[in-house]
Amino acid sequence: MGFLLRFIGLSKFPYGFTPDEASFGYDAYSLYSTGKDQWGHPWPLVLESFGDFKAPLYSYLAIPFIWVFGISKFAIRLPNALLGTAAIYVVFLLTSQFMKEFKLEIGNWKLEIITAALLAISPWHVMMSRGAFEANLTTFFLPLGIYLFLKGIQNTESTKHTGSGIQLKSINKDHSPGVKKRNKYLLLSALIFGLNLFSYHSAKLVTPLVVGSLLILYRNQLKFITMKARIYSSILFLIFLLLGAYSFKLGAGTRAKDISIFANAQVEAAGDRLTAIEAGAPFTLAKLTHNKFQLAIRKFVSNYLTYFSPNFLLFQGPSETTYGMIPGRGVIYWFEAVLLLGFILYLAKRKIAKEVKLVVIWLLAAPIPAALSTGPGYAANRAVIMLPAVQIILAIGAFTIYTYYEILLKKIYFKFAVRMFFIISLIFFLSFIEDYFILSPKKTAQGMLWGNYEAIEWVSQNASEKSNVLVSRSLSEPHIYYAFVSEYNPHNYQKESESWNYSDMGLSWVDQLPTYKLGNFYFESIDEDKLKNKAFEYVVGYPQEFPENTIPEKSFKYPDGNNSVYVVKSTSQVYAAK
Repeated sequence: MGFLLRFIGLSKFPYGFTPDEASFGYDAYSLYSTGKDQWGHPWPLVLESFGDFKAPLYSYLAIPFIWVFGISKFAIRLPNALLGTAAIYVVFLLTSQFMKEFKLEIGNWKLEIITAALLAISPWHVMMSRGAFEANLTTFFLPLGIYLFLKGIQNTESTKHTGSGIQLKSINKDHSPGVKKRNKYLLLSALIFGLNLFSYHSAKLVTPLVVGSLLILYRNQLKFITMKARIYSSILFLIFLLLGAYSFKLGAGTRAKDISIFANAQVEAAGDRLTAIEAGAPFTLAKLTHNKFQLAIRKFVSNYLTYFSPNFLLFQGPSETTYGMIPGRGVIYWFEAVLLLGFILYLAKRKIAKEVKLVVIWLLAAPIPAALSTGPGYAANRAVIMLPAVQIILAIGAFTIYTYYEILLKKIYFKFAVRMFFIISLIFFLSFIEDYFILSPKKTAQGMLWGNYEAIEWVSQNASEKSNVLVSRSLSEPHIYYAFVSEYNPHNYQKESESWNYSDMGLSWVDQLPTYKLGNFYFESIDEDKLKNKAFEYVVGYPQEFPENTIPEKSFKYPDGNNSVYVVKSTSQVYAAK
């Protein structure tokens, strides 16, 4: 079920294809072909992309899929679909490992089965697993790293209870086969945590917090790990940490700075301070209460709380459709709200195990990077590190409610209540299936930029080889679509990108350049003079960029019938209706 939800119609859903997806695909193609990314950087720690400096792991993982299937929507989305499916099994293993310390079972349904099932049908995880969205990688790597860590310290100190009440402790010898196996698990854990640092920029902050929590919570078990294993695994993770820190000098820091809530805090605080002074507040008081730090803290708290709000979890969900997320739909099901209440009851009624503390810390740390970022908030992609901690918490809540009402209700009423809950859950699940696979194109097509890829693909197939094509810069990094659909020679691309000196001009993005080209495709703004210029066989842009009543050679429409992108062939077509 989990695999089918993430695999069926992968090229079609999410409906559209973003330039970020195309960029990951083309970088993978370029790395596979030349050992360099699209800018000519050999095996980089950061992908420059359009000036946003992406984490590189997704493109590296996509290389074998590009090699097997060629460069296509399916090939670049497949790694995420497979790892999203694998995350279900990983969370099963992780929760199963938890159960070795404390038992939670609902009849024959064990906690690990419930957790895996909840992740398999999670709207948030399904939608994030279907596009080439690098943020979702951490939902596989982070729980896998935790699982391997726990396997590595397993049985380091075991306590047995005798019939007389005497506790006997046994410690494995340093050179036993079990110890060697545990050492390998710890090294693998360090490797996976290290790779996770390069999955998504948010993971650079959350991963060390989770690793630090593991070291604190399991410090007693770590005492019985061999010194060699501790040193080797620490060095390995430290290398990745240093490489991650170094990547900030290579451009990752620029991205973090651009989207940080501190970016414009000084200017905003100055405006608020001036307003307060004009209203009669003393200068010292105004300065104390209206400064960039106070403003940033207020923004952080406000942003952070949104990710635990009913509006995000249950009602409206994400604020944007850029990542194929459906607006107006919460990231968890409504029936899961009951399970969330059950977890709160668990915290109130029971002694909290270390494993549960770890999951809570993980959940609380996950939205921090999203809260530190600008934007409308409710960014499901930036906060997706909350998964699958959310599902583990919901599963514990299910156990708590089950055991509580099993005692409270008579057997016949209890069975009826359980069956009704399953029926209601099934209805919500089927509603999501309908919403995503039938209704979502009308809701997400514009956010996923449907028509941009399709228009450039059509032009690249229909334009004469020696004819020039003008593509509007407003199509959002349109050059990467052309490189992707035409399988543009990476060697030639790297040579041409050398002239795209956007940073030297004080610009943040490639498509802010007044003009740049790739082969016979020119990327500029559309104006009347250029439309009269017969040097271009085709002109591609949004309908509003052309004169009214323009008759396009090819028109691409959103599923709701509105025009998306025009392809205009000649000046006679532009002015045909005049």
